Amino acid sequence: MFSIYKVKLLMKEKYENIIILTTALLLVQAGFAFAQENSSCPSHSVCVHPGDHLKYQIQMGVVKSSQTYMFGDMIDDENIKVLEQSSIDQNATENSTLILNVKTGFIHGEQKNSTTVPFLSILPTPIAYNTTSTAVTTELEDFKGFKRTALVTTQTDANGSFNVQYDKQTGVLLNEHFVGIATILGKPVMVESSNNLVETNIINSDFTEAESSTSDISIPNWIKNNAKWWSEGSIDDSEFVKGIQYLISSGVMQVPHDSFPSGTSQQIPSWIKSNAGWWSEGKISDQDFLAGIQYLINAGIVKV
Repeated sequence: MFSIYKVKLLMKEKYENIIILTTALLLVQAGFAFAQENSSCPSHSVCVHPGDHLKYQIQMGVVKSSQTYMFGDMIDDENIKVLEQSSIDQNATENSTLILNVKTGFIHGEQKNSTTVPFLSILPTPIAYNTTSTAVTTELEDFKGFKRTALVTTQTDANGSFNVQYDKQTGVLLNEHFVGIATILGKPVMVESSNNLVETNIINSDFTEAESSTSDISIPNWIKNNAKWWSEGSIDDSEFVKGIQYLISSGVMQVPHDSFPSGTSQQIPSWIKSNAGWWSEGKISDQDFLAGIQYLINAGIVKV
C-alpha cells in the first residue's frame, strides 16, 4: 500500500510542471482584471474566509487519494490558517496546518523556515492573463449544477500534455489533468493523473460570460478506430497521419500552413501512442488527444 508521503513524492514532478504552467500562463498581476470581484475581498488577493473549504479527488493510475483544505481563523490582515487533510484510498488521514498569505497567494507550514510555495488550489482574483495569448481560452463548465466560466490552458511537450482549468470568478482550481511520461523513483513511467474539485462552498451560483463557449469537437469514429489500431501497432505511422490530415482539412485542428501532413521526420514519443489508445477507449478527452497531435505538428515530428 502506498503511503501518502510516497504518493506525494511520485506527484512532485507533475506539480512542479503545473506551477510552471500556471505562473507562465495565468499571470497574477495588477492591471488585467477579467473576473468580477467578490466585494468582501480586496482586489488581487485570494478571496477566502474562515469556514470555506475545498476538496479534491486525485487519481494517479490506480491510486486514488483526496485532499481537503479547510480555512480557519485569520492570523492577521494578510494571513489565514489552513488545515490540509490528505488520505489515500480512504485510509488514515494525515493533517497539516498551513498558513496562506492571501495577498501574495503563497503558502507555508507553521514551522519556522518552512518552504514557501504558490498555493495553486485558488488564485488571487481577478485572475489576470495576457489576452493576446492563444494559450488561455474560456469555456463553460458545470460544477454541481452551476454553470461557470473557466479559464483553460494546455501545455504539451515531448513528455506529455497538461490541462488546467480555473474558475474565472473565484480563482478556484476546477481540475488538472496530465497524460505522459513522468520520472518516478528515477525511472520514466507512462502515467495518467487527474486532480478534480469535488466539493466547495465557494462556488454556489451560476457565473457565465457572453464570450465563453463550450468546446464543440466532432471527431469521426473511424479516427478513433485508427488511433486504437495505431496504438496497438496494427497500422503504421503513415496510415495514422491520414487521420491527422482529415482533422486539419475539416477544420477540427488549426495549423499555420495550408498544406497537409506528408510524413514523419523523427520518432513519435511513446506517450502519444498511449494517448491514442486511451482516447480510443474513452479514458481521456478529445482535447487531450488533439493536444498530443498538435504537439507532433508544432515540433515538426509530423511534417506539414
